[in-house]
Amino acid sequence: MREGQWYPGNMARSVNQLRQDLKAVDIVIELLDARIPISSHNPIFARLLAGMKTLLLLHKADRADPNATSHWLSHFKDRDQDAISFSIYDKQSINQLMRYLKREKLGKQQTRFKRPLRMMVVGIPNVGKSTLINYFLKKSAVKTGNQPGITRGRQWIRIHPEIELLDTPGILWPKITEDSSYPLAAVGAIPAGRYDLQNTASWLINFYQENGIFIFMQKKYHGTEGQSEAGLLEDIAYKFGYLQSAGKPDLDRAAASLLHDFQEGALGRITLEKVPV
Repeated sequence: MREGQWYPGNMARSVNQLRQDLKAVDIVIELLDARIPISSHNPIFARLLAGMKTLLLLHKADRADPNATSHWLSHFKDRDQDAISFSIYDKQSINQLMRYLKREKLGKQQTRFKRPLRMMVVGIPNVGKSTLINYFLKKSAVKTGNQPGITRGRQWIRIHPEIELLDTPGILWPKITEDSSYPLAAVGAIPAGRYDLQNTASWLINFYQENGIFIFMQKKYHGTEGQSEAGLLEDIAYKFGYLQSAGKPDLDRAAASLLHDFQEGALGRITLEKVPV
């Protein structure tokens, strides 16, 4: 996929909407995919959020290598950037997020900050923004209505007596480069049909082989060490009956199956991007 190929019109609209919404919030939670903290961050956020209080949530941490996530948290801490390892399915990480927000509200109170702390969630597609918002929406029956500076139809969710969450996430498309396209596609951040299934699956297989973690694919698909990417995809097609006419293996279906397994954590807790040296 070529750089800049994806949704340029939507990007402009998203940026303009985000600028308007940011005027009404006190803190921004940027969701990153814990498996690809570099590629799941859009550089434009740095400009849009300049001077604002931000918290990075390394979401889907339950599917990432915990040691790698720990290194990423240390990396962000060294740069004075607040960050939390997070999974919507982990009550401890949800409690950690709430404790952080309560501390922020308490700090604001010391400066005669009387109204509830207002926050919004931003991030690239399919990183878990709506899942997080829907979680709080189910926990809270209170919506406080429209507020100045917020587009009509947007509302605040009262997730705590002193904390409100904008019910619409800020969305920015990831910056597609040669280095980021495969990681983004592998975790499902690029819509189906916008990338080559076989090339992406082959890239992922090669990543497992080069990083000494191919054992996870061997257990799942009974592949062999050193097997070619195409060979493994053929084995997957035959194993699960992904066949075309005359019994020819359907490599696209095999690739889609492998990528789905990775995205669901069935191929181990794997982080695709390491902390820069």
